Amino acid sequence: MRFDIDLFESSSHDNGVRYWYAHDFMEFLGYGNWNTFKNIINKAMSSCARLGVDIIEAFVPAEIIINEKPVQTYKLSRFACFLITMQADSKKIEVEKAKLALAAIAEALIVQNIEDNSLVRIETREDLKAGEKLLASAAKDAGLDEKYYGLFKDAGYRGMYNMGLQQLKEYKGMGNIKETLYDYMGLTELAGNLFRVTQTSERIKNKKISGTEELKKTAKKVGQEVREMMIKNGGHKPEDLPLESNISSVKKKLKDAHKKMKKMDGIEQKNK
Repeated sequence: MRFDIDLFESSSHDNGVRYWYAHDFMEFLGYGNWNTFKNIINKAMSSCARLGVDIIEAFVPAEIIINEKPVQTYKLSRFACFLITMQADSKKIEVEKAKLALAAIAEALIVQNIEDNSLVRIETREDLKAGEKLLASAAKDAGLDEKYYGLFKDAGYRGMYNMGLQQLKEYKGMGNIKETLYDYMGLTELAGNLFRVTQTSERIKNKKISGTEELKKTAKKVGQEVREMMIKNGGHKPEDLPLESNISSVKKKLKDAHKKMKKMDGIEQKNK
């Protein structure tokens, strides 16, 4: 079954709120295995939570009858369908068509472009926050004095970018901006920093690195290795990768799309 926006719209159900059954949507996207599709739904739920959107409102557990047997599924809101297409396999023609159609609806509703990698960028940024906490903990356990943590962290930047954080912000045109540079990085640069941070933590623990100077050397060395890898694989120095819109504005776009889709399909009217 090829994805068709008219068929998608006509396949919806309405109990005062418009919804689509997950098993039906699975077929629209060209999936034949529920367990595989359930993994995609779980990823979409995770994205929903990270956006601060109520999961239960978008993914409502339900039961349907298939071949005379009760089957557990979900009632999906339009926004849930949109998130699922963003997480599904774009190599599938059905997924690509659904992604374009539903993203177009979202863009029309909020009059702003929603980039294809928005969800992955948000998730990678959240993973990087967690990775930095683990790095701080690993460094502390290895004997780093807290007053030197800034120098330790800067050593990682110097390895990866050949310059410290403040110089990097100036190089990228953010010298007078107090916001976090990570929030403006694109997916490739965020992923590079996530790899740098997690691998620095692993090396500290596995090599039993200790002492402030050795920890700084390790952070810089790992940063240099990530730099070389990024240049070799991508052909660009990490400091030359372009910045993108603040990730908080990306979240706002998606949350705005959710609000407009709710209104479009009657959820707000039902809740009044």
